[in-house]
Amino acid sequence: MAFLSPFLLLGLGAIAVPVLVHLIQRERKRVIEFPSLMFVQKIPYQSVRRRRVRHWALLLMRAAALALIVAAFARPFFPASAAAAMAATGGSREVVILLDQSASMGYGDRWQRAKAEASRVIDSIGGTDKATLVLFSRNAEENLRATSDRGRLQAALGAASLTASGTRFGPSLKLAESILTRSNLPRKEAILISDFQKTGWSGSEDVHFPEGMTLTPVSVATETVANLAVPSVQFARSSFSSQERITITAGVANKGSDAVTNVPVTLEIDGRVIETLPVTVGANASASVAFSPFTLSEPSVHGVVKAGSDAMPADNSFDFVVTPSQSVSILVVDSGSTDSSFYLTKALAIGNTPTFNVEVVPAGRVTPQMLEKRAAVILNDTALPAALAGGALKRYIEGGGGLLVAVGERTTWPQNDADLLPGQLGAVVDRMDGRGATIGFRDYSHPVFEVFKAPRSGDFSAARVMRYRAVQPVPEARVLARYDDGGIAVAERRVGAGRVIVLTTSLDDSWNDLELKPVYLPLVHQLVRYVSQYEQSSAWATVGQVVDLATLLKSKTDRVVITPSGERRTIGANEPSILELTEHGAYQVRAAATPSARADQIAVNIDPAESDLTPIDTGELVAAATGRASQAPSTTTAAAEITPEDAEKRQNLWWYLLLAGLALLVAELVVANRLSEKERFT
Repeated sequence: MAFLSPFLLLGLGAIAVPVLVHLIQRERKRVIEFPSLMFVQKIPYQSVRRRRVRHWALLLMRAAALALIVAAFARPFFPASAAAAMAATGGSREVVILLDQSASMGYGDRWQRAKAEASRVIDSIGGTDKATLVLFSRNAEENLRATSDRGRLQAALGAASLTASGTRFGPSLKLAESILTRSNLPRKEAILISDFQKTGWSGSEDVHFPEGMTLTPVSVATETVANLAVPSVQFARSSFSSQERITITAGVANKGSDAVTNVPVTLEIDGRVIETLPVTVGANASASVAFSPFTLSEPSVHGVVKAGSDAMPADNSFDFVVTPSQSVSILVVDSGSTDSSFYLTKALAIGNTPTFNVEVVPAGRVTPQMLEKRAAVILNDTALPAALAGGALKRYIEGGGGLLVAVGERTTWPQNDADLLPGQLGAVVDRMDGRGATIGFRDYSHPVFEVFKAPRSGDFSAARVMRYRAVQPVPEARVLARYDDGGIAVAERRVGAGRVIVLTTSLDDSWNDLELKPVYLPLVHQLVRYVSQYEQSSAWATVGQVVDLATLLKSKTDRVVITPSGERRTIGANEPSILELTEHGAYQVRAAATPSARADQIAVNIDPAESDLTPIDTGELVAAATGRASQAPSTTTAAAEITPEDAEKRQNLWWYLLLAGLALLVAELVVANRLSEKERFT
């Protein structure tokens, strides 16, 4: 029990009054005069008797009455049972506690405050109520389902911990909606405890709380934040003395409202500090730091860029893995003309992500052995070499090789190998009479043209195609681009594990001026990357992504994974090789049979959006989820946020104490009168 005005309890000192009344010296009222004793000293009757309490019941009644009246004026209430008393008046509740455990909740004391708020909600659960604890970040998961056992709920809450995942409100609200919909209890409430990051709500989430369900936000966000983050790094590669040199440039973002000056930014490679540089970043601005180049001497190295320290350390460091440049071996087959592959080879020589290792061979000199260890073959305006006909080229493609056919003046194709192409080559279409054809339709969902999807990322309309070869596509073909007259410009066909693409015009200046346009270089690179199935190894991943360990360890063997926190996992050779990345830092992966070998590493970082701590208007989120701008007061939230004044007003214990005190005073008066009359006649 607590008291709204505890200082009034000093009035309990008045209990001493009835005690004094019972112990006070009093003379007898009937005095009998004896003449013979009139000169004897007058001695009060009471003085010859030992002072003691004669009527304990009367004393206790008087003291209890005073204590009850004083307590009533002190305004008592029961904090712990306030919510339970309120809940009892409105029926049993189904409560879903949604607790945000995303990375942004690690800012300052937000996580501790959020758990304290959830604990207060749990304390409000009555005996007939049911509560479900849902932990969410990027996804949502029921941690403890529909129980009225507050001890189990508190234990589950105590075991909850922060994650490195991003914030998404949609999954948690959909889960809460599902749980509440299945409930038969009359009152249904969802309590959302979070810092309410604005980036966690896009507005397109399909969440609709029906009538009768309430959603109450409990925010632990702070008005002002100061947060410095390293959202990304970039690599620049160069060669010196036959060794590859890497220059790291790190971005530093200031998400606070105050500028920061001379913040130390450190580059570490395999745990060794390479360089530390100062940086100054304005309020809500960003800057970059370029470190001195270092030599890449290992197959892969783990690097970390760290910038300053603040209340959210998770985004003050950025992990990455650097590997040597990868070279893609390409065999270009042409007719032997000195200029037929000039533009093509120049374009491929410029590539550095990846580096293209190109060998140009005339069709008459090609042998099947030249296909070995080639990622792709380009037939550039030439007939199919005799050495590759009759199944040699087909076997190469079925095994995973790539083929790019650029059609021109000299292109012919034997009928026996027609099943390699996405269609049958037809007659030459001449567009010389006008301005020529343009490439109109492009399938932006395909990897070849995906990079051209954004505005101003490539102007195909400027290129003029004077001649091209008609193609009758087969059912298995996929058309990637068409000319303005509907003719096929680019088509693809899968053959076994390999890929075949036909460009129906030339890659030199004989049939078009494509090679003179800016779009030529990225188009050639995209075509060759795709048919060669080149996948650049990522320098880092984001928490929540999954990786296929089979891409790291080609052999089918048991794998050992060590997480950034030091947890060791063994994944059997016959088990799924998919690994979900849930921690920030560097994962190590190695074959179980070779524990001493250098491990492959996977660098993982938190979602950069977690660094933006700008909160959303909670009223806006509630309105979007429920369709109502405001909601009825939530009993559970009132329990979590109830003030002593509100609790005292709802319980009104003082009224009952005052009535009890007055009743005791009346009873005391009756008893006192009866005792007085009894003593008068004795």
